[in-house]
Amino acid sequence: MPRRRISALAGQIILLNLIAFLALSGGVWWVQSARDSLVSERIASLMAQAQIISAALARYAPLGEGEAEDAATDVDERKSTELLNLLVGPTGMRARIFGRDGATVQDTRFVLARNQVQVKDLPPPGQTDWTDEAERWFNRQVYSIMPGDEPPPFVDDEPRPNGKVFAEVKRVLDTGEPGSGRRINAEGNLIVSVAVPIKRLKFVMGVLMLSTEAGDIDDALRQEWTQLLLGGLIAMLVLAGASWFLLTRITEPLRRLSQGADAVRRGGRRIDAIPNLSARRDEIGDLSVSLRAMTSALYARMDAIEQFAADVAHEIKNPLTSVGSAVETLNRTTDEEKRQKLLGVIRDDVRRLDRLITDISDASRLDAELSRERTQDIDLAPIITAMAQMFENPDDPQAPRVATDLAPDLIVRGLEGPLAQVFRNVIENAVSFSPKGSTITVTARLQGPRAVITIDDQGPGIPEDNLEVIFRRFYTQRPAARFGKNSGLGLSISRQIVEVHHGRIWASNLRDETGTVTGARFTIELPQRA
Repeated sequence: MPRRRISALAGQIILLNLIAFLALSGGVWWVQSARDSLVSERIASLMAQAQIISAALARYAPLGEGEAEDAATDVDERKSTELLNLLVGPTGMRARIFGRDGATVQDTRFVLARNQVQVKDLPPPGQTDWTDEAERWFNRQVYSIMPGDEPPPFVDDEPRPNGKVFAEVKRVLDTGEPGSGRRINAEGNLIVSVAVPIKRLKFVMGVLMLSTEAGDIDDALRQEWTQLLLGGLIAMLVLAGASWFLLTRITEPLRRLSQGADAVRRGGRRIDAIPNLSARRDEIGDLSVSLRAMTSALYARMDAIEQFAADVAHEIKNPLTSVGSAVETLNRTTDEEKRQKLLGVIRDDVRRLDRLITDISDASRLDAELSRERTQDIDLAPIITAMAQMFENPDDPQAPRVATDLAPDLIVRGLEGPLAQVFRNVIENAVSFSPKGSTITVTARLQGPRAVITIDDQGPGIPEDNLEVIFRRFYTQRPAARFGKNSGLGLSISRQIVEVHHGRIWASNLRDETGTVTGARFTIELPQRA
């Protein structure tokens, strides 16, 4: 299947990080949209302070002296100035007092020392200060996403405007109920204000309007914006770094492993086609090691199959050649004795082919059978006893005898059928090399956590150079009387089965006191039941 030009995993990583960034952006938007609560809290705070100041004005700033104060219906400008300096001065707010007709009585902007004249350079005639324009545009965009309608422009063109131009002041004059408002000045800054009545004995003497100075709330919002933008920038950098890390540390190595697997699939026959990432010390490094080991095992298996196929062709060709030669000779001879000998040769070769094909079939199915069956606890004593009885020949008193010496509780974990095949192959091999009247001894003992089984014969032994060679496929070196009756696969199959059971099998020679070889020994070790 062709590989994607763009990695699907890389796309998923980028998509997930993009979703995380959108979630962050949504959170920022939600925080900014919910900031109306900040303005509401500021209005509530202004209202509480205005109530306190208005009560103080009603108590200590009525117009008149002595008994006239009790009948006062207006706010004294001089007395109110002193109170406003005392109560409003430290707060940084702007306070205005309007009379019952809406006329301005006092404005802290003109009486507090902190309200000094501010000088600002103006652009040349006909030119626009783009910095101010940009700041005003930004402020308008900020307030345009606030819940509700955009606040109206701030009306403050006259130095002492009539209070009725402010909706909250007009509400107080008309109904006596407090009111609040939000406005934007010419610079685009938000201003919130509250208006409360100045009451004396339930009589409205005037209206106190308390408002924030331009930029107070904007500075708080601007600081909030700065923190959010800084946090968003840091989050973007973290997401970008995480994406880069994931792409370089996960996606790219997986892509290289995938390309290496494709190279192996195309028949590259090179172990280095799979990149070696074992230095990573993580799951991808483990995957690289496993893939390289699997590839190496695959190549070894392919080489073994090729060699097995060549060996099978060679082993089958020999008896076929013998059969073909005997058939041709049989057609040309008229001597009955020679014809019977040739027919015997043909029969032996046919039996040899049959045995060879049977063993080849068993060997080819062995891997699948060993991987398919489930292991269980097995007592070896009955299996060994049954295999020994297979080679008893009551009709031939000179036939080799198989004796057993088995310890009890020879329990191992394994597969009964394949293990029985191991003992049959090894005992049969011993029988084929044993002289007439000899004894083959099968001994089984427990040695620590392993069961050790030995099969001793009294044959000619094994050449020292062939102690390992005899376990190769199709190796056979039999006495002339048994030539052609073995395929040379029995010991090879036995070793394969034993190794699957995490055991081992090997051959050695038995010697007497003088060092003379008196027979061969095959030793099998199998792990005992856990």
